[in-house]
Amino acid sequence: MKQNTGLLALSLCIATLFIAGCASQPKAPSDQILKQHPSIARLSSEIDSAKAKSAALLAPQSYELASESLQSALKSAEKNDTESLQEETATGMSAIKKLNSDVENSHQLLAEVLQARDRAHAAGVKTLEKDKIEDLDQELKKTAALIEDSKFEQAKKRRPKLLEGYTQLELMALKQGTANLARSSIESARQQGAEKYTPKTLTKAEESLALATTILDNDRTQTEKADLQARKAKWLADQSAAITETIKDFNRRDYSLEDIVLWHQLQLSQVNQPLGGELAFNQSNSKAVQDLRDAVFNLVNEKDLALENSRLTEQKLARQLALSEKERQSEQLKEREYKRKFEQVQAMFNGNEANVYRQREDILISAHGFQFASGQSEILTVNFQLMSKITQAIKLFPEAQIQVSGHTDATGDDAINQIISEARALKVAKFLVDLGGIQIKNITARGYGETRPVASNDTFLGRAENRRVEIKIMNK
Repeated sequence: MKQNTGLLALSLCIATLFIAGCASQPKAPSDQILKQHPSIARLSSEIDSAKAKSAALLAPQSYELASESLQSALKSAEKNDTESLQEETATGMSAIKKLNSDVENSHQLLAEVLQARDRAHAAGVKTLEKDKIEDLDQELKKTAALIEDSKFEQAKKRRPKLLEGYTQLELMALKQGTANLARSSIESARQQGAEKYTPKTLTKAEESLALATTILDNDRTQTEKADLQARKAKWLADQSAAITETIKDFNRRDYSLEDIVLWHQLQLSQVNQPLGGELAFNQSNSKAVQDLRDAVFNLVNEKDLALENSRLTEQKLARQLALSEKERQSEQLKEREYKRKFEQVQAMFNGNEANVYRQREDILISAHGFQFASGQSEILTVNFQLMSKITQAIKLFPEAQIQVSGHTDATGDDAINQIISEARALKVAKFLVDLGGIQIKNITARGYGETRPVASNDTFLGRAENRRVEIKIMNK
């Protein structure tokens, strides 16, 4: 294992030499060295944080100096040369201080450029135009070096070319389409060794891409279905590559199965840290995950409710102070009329179709009675009666804004659930506009996938409740 790990590390170093040099990829200190030398641990941690902020790109000189100082400190630690170790870590921490300042300056001077670069990466340019993005990143790195040397005017002159370069790369990537992005992601995953390390996930990606191609071959009008499968293929290919890199990292560190489980628990602990308390790692993994999910879900709900209550209380108090007796009577009449309409909406739906809730001035129709073909978003004719009732309910409030949201249960792939929920919300909104006569300016649609369950996903009935489309009638 150790011999293979050494060869793999050497191969990776050679492969990245032309981009940044092996010196910019500092060797990770061992746990033993970190425990024995807190100053090295601190410097290593600061370098990791800087790397996460793209410091190697935005402050290359300071990052290189800090990385070299870390390597020298490690050598001094191996030789038990305490004096040299202290000097090197002090030099490294000084470089980190300048590095943080330089990164901030780069963000300020190159804000538009960095945004364009992010958009290009989001469009998939890293896999489609790898050489071009790497060349452009080298130019960005040179510009950041000018900022490090306080040559701000020279750096500013280079901005237009960089901005144009990243923008053009983004356009090139977008024009190639989702299917080509998926093919490139699959090939990239293969090159990283996914066939060896993540064959199941890679196979799923290939099957989804093949299905996308088959759909278009059979019917060119089915672009939505084909695009859905292509996006799934790309997501799975990217997942395959990410898992591959994680497994390689485990191998480099000679992780046992126990080490891997402990690593997983550490990730969960870091997520849980802002919430406080300890996760139930002395019980099953599913129990720990469910506890964390429940804590996050409750926190979000409590925060939203507290903010809403505070806002509404202030509004209500201000309104009461300003109202005359006659106006108060008018408000009471409006409240009675609103209550009547709410009860009318409630009476429209039976328990198999929807639950109706009043949320102060708003009405929420949680429609779990929709029937969709598996993995599809088309509204079947069997749903027309339910859609008709929803349309009637909305028309009771002609001035309201309508918010349509799609939700799924936790069965299946997270990313696909998100895509399906978005597509179903859009289809319902389109139906309300095209056939229901709702003005398009008054309606919005959004998907939440499986992230907002209203019941347990462990039971059939709970999953049925979670598979829903919500229509919120907002009267304020």
